[in-house]
Amino acid sequence: MAVISRAYTKILAALLTWLGFTGAVTGCNGIFGENYSEYGSPSATFRAKGVVVSETDDTPIEGIRAVFLNKNDSSDEHFHEISNAVYSSNNGNFNVVSYSFPQDVLYVELTDIDGEENGLFAGKVVEADFRNMEYTKSGGHWDFGQKEINLGTIKMTPDNNNAPE
Repeated sequence: MAVISRAYTKILAALLTWLGFTGAVTGCNGIFGENYSEYGSPSATFRAKGVVVSETDDTPIEGIRAVFLNKNDSSDEHFHEISNAVYSSNNGNFNVVSYSFPQDVLYVELTDIDGEENGLFAGKVVEADFRNMEYTKSGGHWDFGQKEINLGTIKMTPDNNNAPE
C-alpha cells in the first residue's frame, strides 16, 4: 500500500508541476505570450479650462473655486466631486484636471468662496461634453489618454441675496 501511495504522490506531483508550468507559459499568455493579466480599471485624464467674468461688466473674477463633478448614472440626482479644486487667477483663468474612469460628460462647478473680497457671485455648474473628442497621449493598456475642452468665457451672476446687511 505504501508503494502505491508513494508512486501515486510522485506522479501527481509531476503532473501538477507540468500543468502549472504550461498554464503559466501558454494558458494565460504569460511569459512567452503577448497578453498578460492586468488588475485595475480603465482611466483617463480630463482637462477643462475657461475664464470666469462678471455678468454685469465682464471683469475677470479671481478666487472662484472650480472642481470637476460627475453623476454615477443618468438617474442619479446628486453630483460627486472627482478632482482637486483649483481657483481662478487674477485674470479669471482656471484649468481643472481629473484623472478618473472614462466618461462622455462631466461638469465643472464654479463657486465663489472668498465672500465679498472680489464681489459676491452665485454658483454655477457648467457641462463639459467630451463625447465628440478623441483621446490623445494614450499610455496604453488601461490608460485611455486625455481629453481637453475649452469652456470659453463663463459669466457669473452677482449674488445680491447673500450680501451682508
